Amino acid sequence: TLCDCTSNAITINLPAAVAGLRFEIKKIDAVANDVTIDANGAETIDGATTITINTQYESVTIVSDGTNWFIV
Repeated sequence: TLCDCTSNAITINLPAAVAGLRFEIKKIDAVANDVTIDANGAETIDGATTITINTQYESVTIVSDGTNWFIV
């Protein structure tokens, strides 16, 4: 998913974790607005409930093990 935060910050809400499910998320703008990636419910992303992308062209690939999410 390409995220353009030129107008406002964006939150990506992840679905419930399913083993093998994968998302690639990239911020494409240069403004100060962030992309926040929010895990579903009590699920985590590398131990945190949210992660933030705040630099132009920064990206993360997230994969689920069926219980939580991991940056790979």
